[in-house]
Amino acid sequence: MINLKTLSWYLTKLYFKCFFIILFLLIGLLIISNIFDLLQKFKNIYVPFSFFWRLILYKIPYLLGQVSSLISFTAMLFFLRNLTKNNELTAMLSSGIHIWQVLVIPCIATLMLGIVFTTILNPIGTISLQKYELLEAKLTKKALSEGIISKSGLLFFEALNDENQIIQTQFINVAEKKLNNITILFVDHNNSFLKRIDALYGIIENKMLHLNRVKVFTKEETKAYNNLTIQTNLSINSLVNKFIRPEMVSIWALPKLINELLNSGLPVINYQIYYYKQLFKPIMMMATVILASCFISLKQRDNSQEKILLLGLFSGFIAYSLSEILLKILTYNNLSLIAAILLPSMLIFFISNFIMLHYKEI
Repeated sequence: MINLKTLSWYLTKLYFKCFFIILFLLIGLLIISNIFDLLQKFKNIYVPFSFFWRLILYKIPYLLGQVSSLISFTAMLFFLRNLTKNNELTAMLSSGIHIWQVLVIPCIATLMLGIVFTTILNPIGTISLQKYELLEAKLTKKALSEGIISKSGLLFFEALNDENQIIQTQFINVAEKKLNNITILFVDHNNSFLKRIDALYGIIENKMLHLNRVKVFTKEETKAYNNLTIQTNLSINSLVNKFIRPEMVSIWALPKLINELLNSGLPVINYQIYYYKQLFKPIMMMATVILASCFISLKQRDNSQEKILLLGLFSGFIAYSLSEILLKILTYNNLSLIAAILLPSMLIFFISNFIMLHYKEI
């Protein structure tokens, strides 16, 4: 008679062992990949050794979060391989233990690991990615995101014709290319005040900002105009792209940012997709564990174990890619975001469960 408590503890330790082995192997692969990527990216730029290794390591937490489902899937394959190669799984099933009593252990362990990835690794990855961007900008002299959300509205910065412009607007109508309640502050390279323009609204078109109901303030005088056109290098698309990318914001701060962007009239679909993907990451990781369970083979002849393992690895990458494609299709076809993000996980779970129930070998 097998003691279920002892068995559960043994299976938990075995799964965690497989998971962390795969995790550390993947970290090694990511480090090697980052080295080659950085050598290519900075081949014409001198990068101090300390900067080089920081750039390599800063990206690791974010990348691990992105491939967490593949980690849990691969860990489950090797977990099952360990159980079957010494006929341990056969002994468990022969003693009357149902296959789901075995599988539920890695499922629970994966759910716990998924919660850790979402609540702890995600913020760490966000901070590391921000540091990576700052360090890269310092080396390449590349400008960082110039869009800021403040209590007074949206702020943008632009250098044009030996002047710096600070543009503030309370709301952007992307469809009409319209900025409402605009204030533009002009300063020179020494940050000395040149003039200020207030307008009820403005429309960006062909690198020109057409302002309506305008007041112009200089050091000497104030003038009012019904219409005024000024030059700009900005466009509606460039304004939207000036804001921080969703992966640069932790899951804890994303809801507030999404609300602020909505109130400012900016598109938030990419931020919402990223947020819900992080939120439901534990479910997706658990679904991949169930998917890996379809590749159980109790046969010990003709290298069938190795063939099943390779087939499982290949199938896992295909399933992961298809789930990402399906997610994009569903989210951009007016399906509820939550439903669109959960549906691939649910499909994986139900298809895998169907295969398990009709798999006569177990």
